[in-house]
Amino acid sequence: MGERAQKFIDALWTLEGTKDVGPIASLFRQGADISNPLVKHAGEGEQGAAQFWTHYRAAFGAIRSEFRNVVEEGDAALLEWVSEGDMGGEPIRYGGVSVLEFEEGPDGLLRAFRTYFDPTQLGAVVKG
Repeated sequence: MGERAQKFIDALWTLEGTKDVGPIASLFRQGADISNPLVKHAGEGEQGAAQFWTHYRAAFGAIRSEFRNVVEEGDAALLEWVSEGDMGGEPIRYGGVSVLEFEEGPDGLLRAFRTYFDPTQLGAVVKG
């Protein structure tokens, strides 16, 4: 696994475990695009990233992501994951794939984060 993908995963685990959005938000450059099937933040950089990840974490009582496959090549990484926890007091388990695009170089910030999953996996909790 590449260093940049591992840095993202470590920051996500920090967010999931402690609700500290700082480490993951700091990985995004100004103007970064962030999206999932339910939300899109275009061109908002670290502030948009902080908002996106704060809302993500607030949706769950507890959440933990595990990664089945991680591939980092060039300035992109693909992460296949499964997340388990609780949402609205109900147990939840859902999976998907995330695409990370980095600026050039080994310490490149994220210029894009797109994650794909079937929202129906979240059930009635996200409806309405």
